[in-house]
Amino acid sequence: MATLLGAYLNKLGVTKEKVRSLANVKSPRMNDLNNKDTAKPLPEEFYKIIVVAIKLADLEDKEFVNAIDFIFPDRPKNNFLEGFQHMSEDIRFLKKHMLKQGEVEENIGMAENKISRLVNNKAKDLLAVELICFIEGLGLDVLETFKEIFGPIGEDESASLPYPEILNERTTKIYQYIEAYNEFDVPNMLDHMADSVVFDNYENNQSTLHLEGIDEFRKQAVEALAYFTERQQKILSITHKSNTTEITVSYEAIAGMDFPNGIKEGDRVQLSGRSVFEFLPTGKISKLTDYS
Repeated sequence: MATLLGAYLNKLGVTKEKVRSLANVKSPRMNDLNNKDTAKPLPEEFYKIIVVAIKLADLEDKEFVNAIDFIFPDRPKNNFLEGFQHMSEDIRFLKKHMLKQGEVEENIGMAENKISRLVNNKAKDLLAVELICFIEGLGLDVLETFKEIFGPIGEDESASLPYPEILNERTTKIYQYIEAYNEFDVPNMLDHMADSVVFDNYENNQSTLHLEGIDEFRKQAVEALAYFTERQQKILSITHKSNTTEITVSYEAIAGMDFPNGIKEGDRVQLSGRSVFEFLPTGKISKLTDYS
């Protein structure tokens, strides 16, 4: 029987293995969190799993509160500052930062003296529900506080790489795109593009084209079919980062028309360049930038 965390992921309809991989949770631990009531999520793993799941389900950040209510429906809900409302702002500020340990532990359902044991590394890790109750008791935004503690997810380009299966999936999609491009196959070029995909082209560091949305991309790709009678891109190298993958390519084509830059119909064109693919947590390509 699924835990409430597992039931929540089922409700969103997301692939748990993809959530696990993107959240960097080990398989045995993810299995326990989804199926064993004795496995209690820790703050960082809970934060990463839920944020990744929300992104995969294409939901807004406010869904994080709904996730907490679904997974921890019976958690203590206490306002630590309720008894201080009659005091002045400055005194309430002092009281907020002088809460008694025992009262905090009691209000959030934490074992007696656990905070002291946590500080002295004599207790098991802090549980997600305990930190959530503490944040709520102070009247703070839980998601924003988690971001402050653990950092934003999917926004730091220097973050560690995803699991190998995610990188392999990206590589496969890029090779499929290049193959479709070489074969003048527009539908398969678009197969892994997000509806909101952005395309930019730069020549000698000058912007020559900017497109937004899959419909604009499709229109331009169809128009470009007339530019060459043959075209061949070959991938020379591939470099992965946290949410982008860059390839360097060689390009050879036969012009199918006269171009303003002096290239005539039938001329052979040879170029080198690079392309940067940006990926959403869903695996869709959100942006493609070509440089030549």
